[in-house]
Amino acid sequence: MLSPSGNLSCLRSRHWAAIILLFLLHGAAVAQPDDARAIINKVMEKLGGINTACYQLTYCEKVFETGKMRRGSSDIKYRKTTQRVYMKTENGTELLWGPDLNDGDVLVHPSSFPFFNLSLNPDGYWMRKDQHHGVQDIGFQYLSVVLNAAIKRAGDRFSDYFTYAGDTTLCGTNCLKIKVAAPRFGYIKYKVGKGENIITIARNLALNEYLVLKHNPGTGSYTDVKEGQTILISTDYAPLVELCIDKHTLIPLMLQVNDEKGLFEQYIYRNLVINPAMDESEFSKDYKDYHF
Repeated sequence: MLSPSGNLSCLRSRHWAAIILLFLLHGAAVAQPDDARAIINKVMEKLGGINTACYQLTYCEKVFETGKMRRGSSDIKYRKTTQRVYMKTENGTELLWGPDLNDGDVLVHPSSFPFFNLSLNPDGYWMRKDQHHGVQDIGFQYLSVVLNAAIKRAGDRFSDYFTYAGDTTLCGTNCLKIKVAAPRFGYIKYKVGKGENIITIARNLALNEYLVLKHNPGTGSYTDVKEGQTILISTDYAPLVELCIDKHTLIPLMLQVNDEKGLFEQYIYRNLVINPAMDESEFSKDYKDYHF
């Protein structure tokens, strides 16, 4: 027969066992596909509500010619409606772009020689050399398009693509981590149509432009293809995409993309302000704080 103290000890053991079991069950629950789906649904809703933003973008991108990572940061102002972009790089170069401004060219004020303003094609050689993305991709609309395409590709196999990978901390902010995998990632042949180039093909299919360029070494640039030519394109955006999502705002603060060999590109949004009031003059070359 157990003593009263023995009964109490037994009850305590059962009590803690029950707590541990509940904890384990809860831990298993948060990792279920439905949670990844719920998180992504909320993220898509939040992204759709962003019209203006200002932030510092820290990036690293693999340059396929050298295999090295190109790193840097830029201060950015962005507006989705009547798209506008102002960017100041860490070396002081300023860029201003809108599809209906400056005949669609990017207005560039270099921080070094030649020191005078330049008008450059946003998809031309000088704007896209070693660049994974164009100025048109700045902001959150591009990320929304990429995620929406992944959702459509996943279809009924959502859990094969999207996984909740736990909580993490980024730059002192509590975040949710989502992994977007492409279980059948590969490359297929594609016949270039009239008026198409690597940029237009990738944008139409929500693919990574630089990844497509990388797998067509015979092409010297994004536009170095012709009608009827057969090129290789990827089946998905990338083999693996990782997102760190602010727990409070549900806005992604980091996008990391891996290719078959590892880190391919990474973007971190710092000092992010969503939907600040922006006067139209802030997207004019004559704005008081700019040097165009």
